[in-house]
Amino acid sequence: MVFQKQWNGIKNLEKGKVQNNKKNNNFKKAYNSRPKPYFSEIINDDKIAAPRVIKECSNNFLGDFDIKRDRYFSSEFVCLEEKNIWNKVWQFACREEDIPSVGDYYVYDILDWSILIVRSEKNKINAFINSCLHRGTQIKPSNSCGYSETLRCPFHGWEWQLNGDLNKIPCDWDFPHINKDKANLYKVKVDTWGGFVFINLDNNSIPLQEYLSVIPEHFRDWDMANRRKAAHVAKIIPCNWKFAVEAFLEGYHVKETHPQALPYTGDTNCQYDYWGDHISRMMSGLGTPSPNLDLNNISDKDTIESMRDLVSYLDGDLDENIKQIKPREFLAKSMRDILTKSTGVDHSEFSTSEIIDAIQYFVFPNFIPWAGYGVPIVYRFRPNGHDPDSSIFEVILLYESSDKNFESDPYINWLEPDDSWTKAVELGGLGILFDQDEAAFKAGQNGLKASLKKGSTFSFKSPGKNPKRSPASTAGLDKIILFTLPSCRAETALATAK
Repeated sequence: MVFQKQWNGIKNLEKGKVQNNKKNNNFKKAYNSRPKPYFSEIINDDKIAAPRVIKECSNNFLGDFDIKRDRYFSSEFVCLEEKNIWNKVWQFACREEDIPSVGDYYVYDILDWSILIVRSEKNKINAFINSCLHRGTQIKPSNSCGYSETLRCPFHGWEWQLNGDLNKIPCDWDFPHINKDKANLYKVKVDTWGGFVFINLDNNSIPLQEYLSVIPEHFRDWDMANRRKAAHVAKIIPCNWKFAVEAFLEGYHVKETHPQALPYTGDTNCQYDYWGDHISRMMSGLGTPSPNLDLNNISDKDTIESMRDLVSYLDGDLDENIKQIKPREFLAKSMRDILTKSTGVDHSEFSTSEIIDAIQYFVFPNFIPWAGYGVPIVYRFRPNGHDPDSSIFEVILLYESSDKNFESDPYINWLEPDDSWTKAVELGGLGILFDQDEAAFKAGQNGLKASLKKGSTFSFKSPGKNPKRSPASTAGLDKIILFTLPSCRAETALATAK
């Protein structure tokens, strides 16, 4: 109740702060002081132009108030999230290729909920609460996948068909009080987009396509449904799920956390955009040095050499190649060649930005798919049960393939909490970066709990071309999303909604 009372009075306070910022020039000053080259300027110089959606800019000023630190470690706030977020939002649960055949199943767990996802017909996917209607036993184990002709409880053998209809009750003469026509498994709302299977525990929720907003349009040229899972790595990490999500929605941390990436990463000149209540995007130019460095002392060769530890395809005579083309074009050509060879799909006409840049979209509250072709990453973040001090971080690699019969493996490589991410060799050079991130996670979670400051401070700058200074209250404070770090602000509002 303490949190609920605080939230009831916080709206007017935060609304006032937004209005005050509208009257001053802080946002305008920050916008005009941002470092060059802007992301839009970087891609405008590319040999093959980026598509329209990458050039699109969509951002408003949505406030600069601190986010209360209690949100990251309070058990009471975990309960608010459970009540007002996780049983109301669309969540990515699995890939369609994880359950390619009739009878294939996949179990997705979130907090105390366990959802059993089943391919019941060739073109039909059902989702059920993973609980037997007899004594509540899980029908399939948590985080499991496999094949089953029927859905049978491992305790007493109650059995359902793949569509959730009751099939049989052993010794049914002893259950004359059971209405067999109504003893079907509880269905969960399920839908798909781009090969991703989503579930929603709220039967009255808006449709998935409406929830995804611009995502289907923006990804029209990047056929996610035609990709297959090449790796899926998961690990319990030492921080709240929101802290982890937010770390991957900004480039501000690169200088301190990933200093080796500065020669080839546009970090503080990232572009941030958002659309509506659930979608945001961060775009970072690669093959270009950070504005944090002395650009006069960074050569084109330095930029490419610095990427060798991350990617293995940068072979050949750099000196000779650099004389002819700039780093971004050299990287793009190398990536196009290797992607065409490895996938059987011609990548020669795809734009430089689609091939090499970090273009990641965020679907509230925990799904981050990367766009384009060269960086086939998907992130997912989940609470680790009801523990506010830890969470589950998953990394998925999706690759295009010309082989229509190619089947991926639904297996998840679960690392132990003390394992290095480099143990997952399928992630290549990304493992080093995730180890660096995880060190920051632990320090951040511990520091938040020790802090005497009441909240965390976030940037409000907008590196797009056409900033608008509309107050966050125009959409209603209960729908606030910060375009650079939308999870914390949208999550704050949703978790405190009545």
